[in-house]
Amino acid sequence: MKREIIANTFTPIYDEVEDRLRFVINYQDVYNRVDLMITRSFVLNLIPSAEEFLMTHCTIEEPKDNFEEKKENEGTAKTDSINLVLLQTNEELLLEVNLSFEKNTKQTLLTLSSKNIKAKAQLDCFMLQQVFRVMKKAIPYIKWGVSHHF
Repeated sequence: MKREIIANTFTPIYDEVEDRLRFVINYQDVYNRVDLMITRSFVLNLIPSAEEFLMTHCTIEEPKDNFEEKKENEGTAKTDSINLVLLQTNEELLLEVNLSFEKNTKQTLLTLSSKNIKAKAQLDCFMLQQVFRVMKKAIPYIKWGVSHHF
C-alpha cells in the first residue's frame, strides 16, 4: 500500500551524480518529505504535456517586465539549502504524474506517484504554472542537449 502525503512545497534541483532532477516535496517537513528522482526522459515528456494541460485549462501570461517578474516570484521562496541536504530522504523514482482539473473550483489536483509514495496537491493555475516553471529552471539545458526555449 502506498503512503499518501499532501505536497505543500516543491523544490527541484539537478543531481549531477544521478543525472536526474531531484524533486523534493515538503523539504522542511521531516515526516512528510519525499525526494522524487525524475529521469531526463520523463522530464522531457512531462514538460510539454504539462504545458499543454496549462494552455487547455488556464490563462498563461508570460512575464513582460520587472513588475510581472516580481509577481511571478510571489509563488516561490528561497530554499534553505542546509535543510535540503540535512533532511534528505531515500530517493523514490517518479513513475507517474496525473493532473485533474476541477471546473467548478478552477483548481487542479496534481498527483506525483512513485512505487511507495503518492504526493497530492490541490493548486490553482498560478501555483501549478509556478511548479512547472521552477522544474524547468532546474533542467541542465546544455548538458541534456535541450534548448532554453524548451
